[in-house]
Formats: sequence, structure tokens, C-alpha cells
Amino acid sequence: MHHRAISGSILLAITLLACSEEQSATGEPITIAYITHNKCNRFHDLGREGARQARTELSATSARPVEVMILDPECPELDENGEPLVAGDTCYFSRPQMKVLEEVIDMKVDAISVDVFDGVCENDLIDRAVDAGIKVVTYGGDAPNSKRHTYYGMDNKAAAAFLMDALATINGKTGKIAFQTMMEENESGGYTPTAAGTFIDRTAGFSEALARYPDMTNAATLPCLCCDYKDPFCTQQAEKALEEDPEITGFFFSYSKLLGEPDLEDNAPLLAEKAKEGKMHSVAFDTLPEYLDRMRAGYVDVLLGQKLFGWGYDTVMLAYDLVTTGRQVSPFTDAGWYVVCPNNLEEFERNTQAMDYRTPLSDCSLLP
Repeated sequence: MHHRAISGSILLAITLLACSEEQSATGEPITIAYITHNKCNRFHDLGREGARQARTELSATSARPVEVMILDPECPELDENGEPLVAGDTCYFSRPQMKVLEEVIDMKVDAISVDVFDGVCENDLIDRAVDAGIKVVTYGGDAPNSKRHTYYGMDNKAAAAFLMDALATINGKTGKIAFQTMMEENESGGYTPTAAGTFIDRTAGFSEALARYPDMTNAATLPCLCCDYKDPFCTQQAEKALEEDPEITGFFFSYSKLLGEPDLEDNAPLLAEKAKEGKMHSVAFDTLPEYLDRMRAGYVDVLLGQKLFGWGYDTVMLAYDLVTTGRQVSPFTDAGWYVVCPNNLEEFERNTQAMDYRTPLSDCSLLP
């Protein structure tokens, strides 16, 4: 794989930030590396904007110059079949981010905020950073067994339980539902649930909450593959489930890629028909713009939004405080979540457009 563009982006970030620092700030500069999953991850647009806003505020208020480098690792290189170029490398998809981590550690930055791609593969690098005196905040993806100072994110198990309760309420606490989560294709052509902690926790929360409703049944657990949004695989799996069991009246999308796939009505006509007739109710994670459009079209009733803006703004501020004040943090910093329903959809969009989430949303009218 080629990673030359990563080093170039770091040098460019340093140059631009050095030129934009407040002239009144004195003393040794504080350098914070804000690292996303990679350039291919669509969830980081708001996070980058949050990091930029934190950078602007810190540059204006800090007694010391502040550099915030916003770094996007390269996308993993794949062959024409979408497979890794190096077979058998269990950390292959993490390599671009690992390269960036190595570079910023060698630069001796003061703090790192990183959406960890793989907590196992990157555990030693994070430990190395902390041992070198670098403050490390993880967000989105975590490395729970590492020495990182805190993980900023959503309690995925609690969030999944909340969503399952919501689906039960909307469906009258009865009937068949289907559960779709991120999986990986195995060597035999089948599908295995991902080992990512986010989805392990969501599955556990879903299962434990479902057990509280004896008149509800999980009729199918469906795979959804990451991360090509042009591929309607997840949609096709949901449609197939409905064809095989027409009694399914609800979906729980732990990994909500289906809501971003193209031509949903053409690729899943049965799902589209049932949703438009009000015979199908769904709940899902995340609040990408197209997911909101799917809500308007009736494909999803409740969206649970991660604090994506906070991925950037809050974690950069956390990192700054760790460096400058020795702020005491717990291993888990609970970001909470947004509950978006048709009645507060426009409120959420206004907050997003303003990049200001201080105005609370109205309560979801579908829930007690």
C-alpha cells in the first residue's frame, strides 16, 4: 500500500495552523492530532467540523498556541473483487490509520483524538503513545484494553435497549421483527458477526431488551456488509427476509447502511409497500442526511443519533484539558444520544445546519 499522501497531509496541516495561530498566544504550542477512521468513512463530516470549531475557539482563547491537525488516513487498497491486496493480514484495514498513529507519535504531539479502527491491532500503538506522555482520547471506535485516558461515545448496549423498547412500543409489544447488524463474509461464503465492540454491545442490548417482551420474536438475524453504499446488499437481505416470512412487521437496524443504499423502492418493493402502508415499523442507529430522508418517506420511525459533532468538538476540548489542566476523566465519557422522530426531524436538521446542538429536541411523540 502507498501512504505518501498521509505524511503530506500532516505537513500541510502544520503549516496552515502555524500561520493561523493567534499572535498573542505565547509559550510552547500544544499540538493535538485529530484522526478519523479514514477518508472513506462518511460519518466524519460533522466530526471534522466540530474539530475545526474547537480549533478556532482554542486559538482565540488559549494562553498558548494551539495546533489541531485534522487527519484522514487513506482508504485501504482493494483488488478488483474488493478484497485486500495482502491475504491473511488480520490488521490490513487498520494499516492506514496505524501509519498515521505512528507518524504523530514520532512527531511527539501532545494529544491524540482517534476513532480507532481496530482496538486489537492498534492497542500497542496507543499504549506506546501514552507511555511517551501523549494524552489519548478515543471516540467512535475504542481500544478498551489499552492505556487510553478516556473513550468518548455512546453506551451502545444501553442505546440498543432503548431502541428495542421503542420498537416494542410502536409495534404494540407483539409480533415478529428482524434484526440486521454488521457482518463479514467468511471463507465458506457465509456471514459472521463483526468482532467490533460497537456491534457486539448493540446485539447484547437488543437481545436483553427483546427478552422483556414475550409476545415479540426475532424471526431473522440479517447480515449487512460494510462499507460500499452503492451496493444494495443490506436492502436485498431485508427484502429476502420479508419474502420468506411475510409476518415480519418490524426491523431493528443495528448497522443502518440499508437506509443509505440506492433505489430502496426498486431493490426492496415489498419493504417499500409495507412501510408506506404503515404495516412495517423500523428503528435504526445514526442520523446521516439520507437517513432523515428515509424517515420522511416512512422507512424508519426512530433514529438514534450519535454525537458526531462532539466526536470532533468535545474530544479536542477533552484532549486540550488533559494536556493543560490535568483534567480527571473516567475511562468512559458518556456522550449520550439524540432521539429523532418525524415530529422533531426538522428541529434536528436546523441544529445540524447551524452546527449548534445546544437547543434540545422536542420529545419523540411516538414514545411515552
